[in-house]
Amino acid sequence: MPLHCESDQSGRHDDGSPFERFRLRNSAGMQVDILDYGATLQALRVPDRDTGEPVNLVLGFADPTQYLKPHPYFGALVGRYANRLGKGRFELDGQTFQIVPNEGLNALHGGPRGLSFQRFEGRLFEEADRIGVSLSHRSPDGDMGFPGELEVTVHYSLDEDNRLTINYEAQCSAPTVISLTNHAYFNLRGHGDVRDHLLECAAGHYLVLDEASIPTGTIASVAGTPYDFVTPATLRSREQIPNEQFSRAGGHDVALVLDRVPSGQPRATVAEPHSGRRLEVFTDQPSLQLYTGIGLDGTLTDHEGHPIEAFGGLALEAQQFPDAPNHDHFPSTRLDPGERYRQHTCYRLTF
Repeated sequence: MPLHCESDQSGRHDDGSPFERFRLRNSAGMQVDILDYGATLQALRVPDRDTGEPVNLVLGFADPTQYLKPHPYFGALVGRYANRLGKGRFELDGQTFQIVPNEGLNALHGGPRGLSFQRFEGRLFEEADRIGVSLSHRSPDGDMGFPGELEVTVHYSLDEDNRLTINYEAQCSAPTVISLTNHAYFNLRGHGDVRDHLLECAAGHYLVLDEASIPTGTIASVAGTPYDFVTPATLRSREQIPNEQFSRAGGHDVALVLDRVPSGQPRATVAEPHSGRRLEVFTDQPSLQLYTGIGLDGTLTDHEGHPIEAFGGLALEAQQFPDAPNHDHFPSTRLDPGERYRQHTCYRLTF
């Protein structure tokens, strides 16, 4: 089957209107399902090389209504500010803004009702070499405490080279800060422990965190730490390296500072030896949040009914630095009226 896209309706939003699901397929059998709620990547299926049966490679729910309940951001668009803002505060032009906290004193992923828990308006598109869906949402001035109205659009597209590309755009009515990402948890085996996945990442440094998981401002070398994936290594092999920050977190949950790479080269690559599947990550963002689902506790179940447990998925969130508005030497996340925020991330699969 050539490139094909379609939409259907299933389940109900809180207001009684149906969820809209957008489905993208290519001729290799790769299938991507995206929901209008949270602009969520609900499923990413590829055919098994031995059986030909489809295997879902991202964590999530079969029933769309489960996304209406609190969940660990499975596949959701995250914002207005991805990751953490220390004490939920930042200053712009001499004015302090307080974001609604949702992780102790901190604001995580835009607060308790960030973009991950909002409805988007979607439309399918078809071009000569790709198909996709564009989803838009207008966040009002003062939403979760963020200044200015923000118009956000995210474009998901699929091509015949098995590339899932995510392009983000945003414009604001007043000076604000912004960092968007997608919070997909990948498992290249489909389910089970991801710590035997092999990771390579062009990141020679990482952000040092304090006891509240907020950057101290120090950018440290990954050499001799559990965060060194400059050469390929399994996640499990790095767990044995002593490191206070790693021990405090209980696993990998770190902002890796990405190095420059030659044009056309991925910033990170994940390989799963048993299945032969490989994931390449391309992005224009300065950091990649590496998270191995250490907070998952088995109380939720995936599409096939498997419990979603710790280390059941691997998140590689391309984003700006966490807490950047509170650190002058971090890349700026300011957006002013008349400017357009843009972010580009692409996941290429081999299966």
